[in-house]
Amino acid sequence: MSPPGPDVPELGEALPVGVARRLLDAAVLAEPRVEGEAVVSLGPREQRLLSEMPWPLRRSEWLAGRKVAKALLAALGLEPERVEILPLESGAPAIHLDGAPYTSLALSLTHTHRWAVAAVAHGPVGVDACDDADGHRLERIASRVFSDGEAEACGAHRSPRHQAAVWALKEAALKLHHGGVFDPGARSVTVAALTPPAIARPILRVALARLPDAALALARPPLDAGAPASFVLDVVQL
Repeated sequence: MSPPGPDVPELGEALPVGVARRLLDAAVLAEPRVEGEAVVSLGPREQRLLSEMPWPLRRSEWLAGRKVAKALLAALGLEPERVEILPLESGAPAIHLDGAPYTSLALSLTHTHRWAVAAVAHGPVGVDACDDADGHRLERIASRVFSDGEAEACGAHRSPRHQAAVWALKEAALKLHHGGVFDPGARSVTVAALTPPAIARPILRVALARLPDAALALARPPLDAGAPASFVLDVVQL
């Protein structure tokens, strides 16, 4: 991992790899991608979905997501053989346990060329990761991503790490409500700051963390006034 320059902050604490951790009352797990197709226990409906995917890259991404999701759920006490990760109508992943929807936990997945990440929480959660090497692409699509003055205000183009962090924040916020970069679009999320991370529109709780050479962002709804936080990691050593 290349260290940041003296004028580039870390943009989040390092997230341990392969260990479930708490972030914004959610459980988060990041695992390195393997070459080819990851080995993971699949249920009958997952096997049917995989059989309909002819493209090796898509199969690899899909399997990497199921592997990290089931590893995280196993840390929370749900055996992989009982779990299926199936798409909602929006395409967002949803947990099924013993053949039925498991609505006690919400799930969000993300992958990059190097990483697969899962997050689960009591209530909506959105997670996204962006490799630093892909950060520069933000400049080419800036007019479709940023509101007027947004990039300058949050320092989006200060470094590739900043660009990766901004993209991850926008994607995580969109995933929170099962949206995407096309609908409602990245401009619907306004990043106000990166240190500490803040989103001005819509109002959300957000956090940034670092993987080796990648940014990771998590988005959660605002806490209701007076409502206690609900943790999902009470059975995981922190």
